[in-house]
Amino acid sequence: MSTLNAFRDLEAALTEADIGTDIGTGDDTQSARAMTSVLAGCQALARVDPGRLLAELLEDPRGWPEQSWKNLFGNACITVVRTETLRVDVLYWLQNASTLHKHVSSGAFMALSGRRLHLEYDFSATDALGTGVTYGSLTGTSRTMMRDASVSPIRPAMIHELYWIEKPSVTVSVRSAAPADTPHRPHEFVSPGVGYLPAAFHETSNVQRWVDGLSMLRRANRPLYLTTLEKALRVVDAIHLVHVLDELSDNPPDDVSGILERAAAARPDDELTRLAAAVPEFRRRKIMSRVLAGGDDQLLAALLWSGAEGEELATLLKAENVDEPGVFVRTHGERLSARDPRIAPYVESARRSLR
Repeated sequence: MSTLNAFRDLEAALTEADIGTDIGTGDDTQSARAMTSVLAGCQALARVDPGRLLAELLEDPRGWPEQSWKNLFGNACITVVRTETLRVDVLYWLQNASTLHKHVSSGAFMALSGRRLHLEYDFSATDALGTGVTYGSLTGTSRTMMRDASVSPIRPAMIHELYWIEKPSVTVSVRSAAPADTPHRPHEFVSPGVGYLPAAFHETSNVQRWVDGLSMLRRANRPLYLTTLEKALRVVDAIHLVHVLDELSDNPPDDVSGILERAAAARPDDELTRLAAAVPEFRRRKIMSRVLAGGDDQLLAALLWSGAEGEELATLLKAENVDEPGVFVRTHGERLSARDPRIAPYVESARRSLR
C-alpha cells in the first residue's frame, strides 16, 4: 500500500473535524489544539517510513499540489495536501538547528523521524528600536526532547526553535492559512532580548545585500573589512545592526570587541550598546549549529546549543538513558572540543553546572 494513503487519511480526518473554518476569527488556539489532536491520532502516518515516503513523492510530481515559494525551510519541503484553509508539508532536515522564530498561523507538527530538542520562549517587548527591531526580555519557558511520533501544537505568535539530532530528521506539519490581515509578523529572536524581522521578509533586499557584501569583504581583505565595519557601525540603523552582529559573531571575540566599543561610543544613540549583548548568543548558537558529529556527540552539541545546565541538563540526559551526566559531558565534550576548540568553554561551563 502506498505511504501516501496515510496523508489521504489525514486530509479526511482534518476535513471531518472541520478544521480551518475559524481562521481569522480569533479562535486560532482552539484550531491549533484541534489540528494537534487529529495529527496525533493519525496512527497510520506515525508508522510511515520516511525514506519510502520521499521516494514515492519523487516518483511522480504531477500529483503534487502547488509548491509555494514561501516555504523557506526544509531540505526538502514538499506540500502533500493543500486546501483553501490548510496545508500539510513533509520536511526533511539536514541542518542542525532552526532560528529562534515566531509563527504567524495555527497548526501542529509531528516528529515523524529523528529526535529533536524543542525550546519555547516568551518575549516581553519594552522598546521599538526603529523599523523591524524590538528590544525587551526573552525568557525560556520549556526545553523538551521530541521523539518519533511526538506532536506539538503551533500557536500564532508561538516563539520556538529546534535542534535536529539525527540526520535527516523528518517532520510533518499541518498549518492553517494565515489571514491577510494577520497582526503577527515572522520575527526572529536572540537573547538576552531582541526581536527582529529577518532579511528574507523585508520589502527590499538592501540589508541582505549589505551583509553579503561585508561577508565577502571579510574573506577577501580582512583589514579593509574591519575598517569598513567600524565606520558602518557608527551610522547604520538598528535593523542593519542586528543583522551585522549575527555576521560579526563569526569573528574571534578579541578581533571585534574594540570595534564594537569604539563604534558604540561614536554613535548618537545607545542602540549598538544594547544590541551588542546578543553577540555571544549569536556566536554560541552558530558554533553549535555547525557541529556534524553524530551519535551522542551530536546530542551533547544540541544540549550545549540550548543552554541547558545544572539539574535541567542532568534531567534531559537521564531521559536519554545517560546514567552519569558528568561523565557523559566530559567524555563527549572532549571529543567535540577536539573538533572545534571554540566549544571547550561551553563544555566546561556545562561540567561546572553539574557539580
